[in-house]
Amino acid sequence: MCIKKSIATTCLLILTLLQPNITQALESYEVQFEGVSDKSTLTLLKNTSQLISLKDSPPPTTSALRYRADADIPNLIKALHSLAYYNAKIETHLNLEHSPVLVTVTIDSGPVYPLAHFQVIPLPDCQHNPPFPYETISFQDLGISLGEPALPKKILGAEDALLQRMNEEGYPLAAIKQRDVTADQHSKSISVILHVDSGPQTTFGPTTITGCQTVDQTFINKKIAWQEGKIYTPDKVERTQNALEATGLFSSIHITPNEKAEQGQTLPMSIQVVESKHRSIGAGFSYSTDLGPGIIGQWEHRNFRGMGEKLSFKTSLWENKQEGSLLYLKPDYLQSGQDLLWLAELHHEKTKGFTESSCSISGTLEKQINDHTRISYGGMYKGMSTSHSDDNRQFNLFKTPFQLRWSNANNLLDPTKGATLNLKVIPSYQFLSPQFFYCIQTLTGSIYHPLTSDERIVLAAKGTVGTIFGNSRDGIPPSERFYAGSENTLRGYNYMTVSPLGKDYKPLGGRSMMVYSLEARVRQSEKWGWTVFYDIGNVYSSPIPQLNQKLLQSAGVGLRYHTPVGPVRFDVAFPLNRRPHVDSAFQLYLSIGQAF
Repeated sequence: MCIKKSIATTCLLILTLLQPNITQALESYEVQFEGVSDKSTLTLLKNTSQLISLKDSPPPTTSALRYRADADIPNLIKALHSLAYYNAKIETHLNLEHSPVLVTVTIDSGPVYPLAHFQVIPLPDCQHNPPFPYETISFQDLGISLGEPALPKKILGAEDALLQRMNEEGYPLAAIKQRDVTADQHSKSISVILHVDSGPQTTFGPTTITGCQTVDQTFINKKIAWQEGKIYTPDKVERTQNALEATGLFSSIHITPNEKAEQGQTLPMSIQVVESKHRSIGAGFSYSTDLGPGIIGQWEHRNFRGMGEKLSFKTSLWENKQEGSLLYLKPDYLQSGQDLLWLAELHHEKTKGFTESSCSISGTLEKQINDHTRISYGGMYKGMSTSHSDDNRQFNLFKTPFQLRWSNANNLLDPTKGATLNLKVIPSYQFLSPQFFYCIQTLTGSIYHPLTSDERIVLAAKGTVGTIFGNSRDGIPPSERFYAGSENTLRGYNYMTVSPLGKDYKPLGGRSMMVYSLEARVRQSEKWGWTVFYDIGNVYSSPIPQLNQKLLQSAGVGLRYHTPVGPVRFDVAFPLNRRPHVDSAFQLYLSIGQAF
């Protein structure tokens, strides 16, 4: 018996050694998907599969590979559910004779399940007065359509849209308490029922402000867009958040309602802030071919006297241009959203057309009309002395500037979509002998259109037209006339030389202007980008642009280094209609922010 048992054991061992080793060592494997022809579905499955993502790290044995393949099935089923394949079946098979080992994933996706029924039902034990008008909400409001694929992201999106709509109607405590999703295997369709507790319709209650140290709470109260006792709406919370962020006084702002309404319908509000540093000092470097190197300095206090008042000093110094300004801004002057600005400026500049020294002081009211529109108006005294021009004398001017700015651009220094429109009207009156009057008007429009969904390629265009009516050109101070040729207008031409020319090619300035720019901006990486641009236009001696005169053109390329405060810009521009004795072969510009 022992001999027979030993022989049997030996035979079994030999047979085992002769069979394929199911736990053999594994160095690599391949994956093949079968049963799916749609490319987007196949891409989703491959992006979901751990067999694919971990392919460069194969398991040590084929048994471990089989475990990995089986563990992949729930992930792939979930991915198919996201595409409304709610009856999908998946099998995996290992071909150990293939070299390397081949894992075949066989997919039977089944049909796409459409959304056959969608219903919102208030909880029967939650009675609120007034009740939320569910009957006013349509499928279109929720972004769904019966008969379309019952995609989970569509169902979740409908839930978000429902809660957002209830929030906007004054029900911020609304909640979806239960979601019933039923798959009918007979009709191969999906039914969704949402059980909702709307909570009470609430009004804004008392507001608690915490975190203030040097900022007076009265200042924050002026920024609050809601009124106590009015129906709660989230847009007023958002407007308050944006207004507080725009002050630059806080590093953190949290506006939250209490989780429970007091007395059934009153919702207390909480504003928690963390103050940032209110003083800053900065310096920068700029360069252009005409002005040469320049330095820029700035000091600012954003909470002067504790009420968000701003006091700032700025200066910029080049060889032929020096300027400095002192600004005091009082926010919410007389009414919310209206600022009072006092500005004192000193300016000295030497150009080919004139040399000017001036000082000015102005008081301006700026008012935010709505989210996109802002106006400003006020009065200014400007005294100036002009030499090396066609009208060398002293000027004492009283001005009443008005400006209207509309913009829905998404960024101030680096816009990628939207548009802006800027109208400036500056009536000017020389009140000492000889007395005269003129009015400067300019209209500038810009548009930004992304050519790709990630907004890395943007087409930008700008147009500026201007006119001066009133006194004759010779009676208008030379520095107040129109000139082009700078980093922003007709790049490539010598600084402020695009205008009617006088003796020895001296720029005389004009009474009208028309300049257009076109740019293609490319964001190559997170930090670097480049642009190509084309400018065209001219300046005219008459108050109306003379369209029969030749237009000057320029083109160039630029490099952009993107920073949190805007792109650092380096441009080289070439005049395409180079004027003898006037223009250089090219111009270089280095500054911060896009050209427009």
